[in-house]
Amino acid sequence: MTEKPDDTAGHVDEQAVGTPAPATKPEPELPRFLSNPEKMDIVLFVLLMAMAVYSICMIPLRAWLLTHPLAYTLLVGGYTSAVVGGANASVGNGVFWVYLLCTVVGAVKFMPVYWLMGRRWGMEFIEMSLQYMPRAHRMFRTAVEKESSTMYAWVIGLVPLGYLPGPVPGTILNAVAGLLKIRFSIMLAWNVVCILVVNGLMMWLGYSFGDQVLDVVNVINKYLLWITLALVGVAVYRARKQVAKK
Repeated sequence: MTEKPDDTAGHVDEQAVGTPAPATKPEPELPRFLSNPEKMDIVLFVLLMAMAVYSICMIPLRAWLLTHPLAYTLLVGGYTSAVVGGANASVGNGVFWVYLLCTVVGAVKFMPVYWLMGRRWGMEFIEMSLQYMPRAHRMFRTAVEKESSTMYAWVIGLVPLGYLPGPVPGTILNAVAGLLKIRFSIMLAWNVVCILVVNGLMMWLGYSFGDQVLDVVNVINKYLLWITLALVGVAVYRARKQVAKK
């Protein structure tokens, strides 16, 4: 009686050889300033993290800031703080031009850091900042690659819109200005002029409708703290839930 040769092992081996290995998704490469940072890169990254922490800390303080216009204009400096400052100036609670100058300080305080990041880190920083904004990312990348004089005009022309409500990221514009090697003194002076114009207009609106604005501020202030605390609670809960899943 002859034994039947067992070719099962060979058959399995052929399948194992013929079956392609599952494709592994390549890890995204870190920017050079993160993978191989120099001393200046570390300083800038620490400043970037500090700005992020500062912005987060401002969120629960919004309710308090609405009733402290001088601190609001100095610490934030946005168009909303200008409106609130103008409304308070209209009822004698502060001086118009002091609020306006404080909004300049508050709005321009981080501009030098973003300009220097763009100057030193270049397109890698722009791509990292706009990774979740594909349309803006394509627009900026195409414009930077062309290196035309039109790009300089676009960057400078869009700066005022960065201080208005809307999708124009003022911080990225200043970083692109650094990337394009537009002189820092020119960009700083232009940012100050834009802030004076935009916040001056907003402050005038607040001054013109002072009582109505303050009434709205009081209503918002009544509920904003509780809404903010609820949002912070939800964010902490979701973060802990994601950590628990891991």
